Amino acid sequence: MNIYDFKARDTEGNEISLKDYAGKVILIINSATECGFTPQYDSLQDLYEKYSDEGFVILDFPCNQFGHQAPGSDEEIVSFCDSTYGITFPIFSKIEVNGDNENPLYTYLKSQKGFAGFAPEHPLTPMLESMLERADANYAKSSDIKWNFTKFLIDQQGNVIERFEPTTDIAVVEEQIAGLLKPKNVMEYTYKTKDTCSSEIKLNIEGNVITNISFTGGCNGNLQAIPRLVDGWTVEEIEKKLSGIICGRRPTSCADQLAKACRAAYEEQKERVRA
Repeated sequence: MNIYDFKARDTEGNEISLKDYAGKVILIINSATECGFTPQYDSLQDLYEKYSDEGFVILDFPCNQFGHQAPGSDEEIVSFCDSTYGITFPIFSKIEVNGDNENPLYTYLKSQKGFAGFAPEHPLTPMLESMLERADANYAKSSDIKWNFTKFLIDQQGNVIERFEPTTDIAVVEEQIAGLLKPKNVMEYTYKTKDTCSSEIKLNIEGNVITNISFTGGCNGNLQAIPRLVDGWTVEEIEKKLSGIICGRRPTSCADQLAKACRAAYEEQKERVRA
């Protein structure tokens, strides 16, 4: 499971699949228009403008659960964000992020990254800690969202990478966004097959993850299905699922040869790194 399994409603009531953002680095926030952290909108819009062309997007989910600081309608919130901060990233319909009516997306986000504490150097940290402790002495032990402008960073595969509390400096957030957006060390590899219908397998490898698999020659059926099935798997996962499979017409199979190609690419990549 990842965030692409979830949907959300935009401010016009349309259901949006988060699959629409597949392949992008995503920052998910729960916002409020009348909060001490609301001026963070300025920095967030700056981040969006700086990195959106590189595959970055911010998804804004207003929430009125913290101090009732997002009291407006969806239309009023969008108007405020536009007129006050010039926000151009997507704003979704207001949701709840904790409790019985919490949005399923936030149930998932919190299951992936729990609360790790406020930044001790932030001037609002003592106030937040005191307020939350009065309401619940054990507040720090739960993964619940603590306040407005909590942020979750999502990588290009839909995985939750980090959670930032509202007291985290935006520069720290930007550093991790920029790191995910850096060009990856992807190696292209071609493997000459043996005793099978296909003549060669081409693939990309980054670390131990295999992508962009293609076969030259061979029968049509399995060779169309296999790349879609295992794209994004690790070398170890592919070996576990595909090694040793025979074809029936040949002493081996394209699936088995793909497992060998992935292992060969992985070893070649390590040799290049050592060189």
